[in-house]
Amino acid sequence: MNFTKKNMKNILNKNVDVAAHILSFITPTKQENRMKIERKWAMPSMHTFTIKPIKELLERYVGSDTLISKMNGRWIDPFAGENSPAQETNDHNPEKPTKYHLEAIDFVNTFQDESIDGALFDPPYSCRQVSEHYKVIGKKATQLDTSTNFYTRVLNPLANKIKVGGYCISFGWNTNAMGKNRGFEIVEILIVAHGGHHNDTLVTVERKEV
Repeated sequence: MNFTKKNMKNILNKNVDVAAHILSFITPTKQENRMKIERKWAMPSMHTFTIKPIKELLERYVGSDTLISKMNGRWIDPFAGENSPAQETNDHNPEKPTKYHLEAIDFVNTFQDESIDGALFDPPYSCRQVSEHYKVIGKKATQLDTSTNFYTRVLNPLANKIKVGGYCISFGWNTNAMGKNRGFEIVEILIVAHGGHHNDTLVTVERKEV
C-alpha cells in the first residue's frame, strides 16, 4: 500500500471508529464513583477517635461538635466507647460515657429502618479483643461471639437503619465493612500506619446506594 496522505487519513479514521466501538463496551455509561485511598502516620491509641488523621476524617463526615453534627444529620454508634462524635452513643460497659448501655444489636434495633444518616462501626478488631470486650463486664464470650457472627449480627440490621445516601464509617484491621451485598459502595479508605510492630488502623467510608 502506498501511504499517501489520503490513505493515512482513511486508516486513522477507521482506527478511531474501531477504538470508539471497543470503548463503548468497556466504558461505563455513567460516571463511576472514584474511591479515595490515603495513607497517614500517627501514634497508636486505644481511643480510636482521638487519633489525629481519624479525628480529622470524622470532622468532615460527622462534625466536631453538636451543632455541626446536627447539620450532617443523625449519626449513631453501637460500640462508642469514648470520644464518639455521634449523637446516639452506646457501649455495653456501664462505665463508658455513652447515652445507652446495651448489647450493640439491641441498641441498633431501637431505631426504625432508614431513620439515620450515618453510623460509626468500631467494634473489637479480633477474637481476643471480643473476649476482653465481654470480660470487662464480667461475661464470658461464647463461640458465636468469637466468630464473624459477632460482626454480621450488628451489620445486617445496621445497614437497614441507614438512609439511602447515608454513610457507614467502619474501623478495624480490614476493609470488609458493609459491602456491596448490603447496598454500600466504598468512597474512601484511610490507612493509618502506627510504625513498629503495630497493625495499621483501616478506616472505610461507605455510602448506601440502594
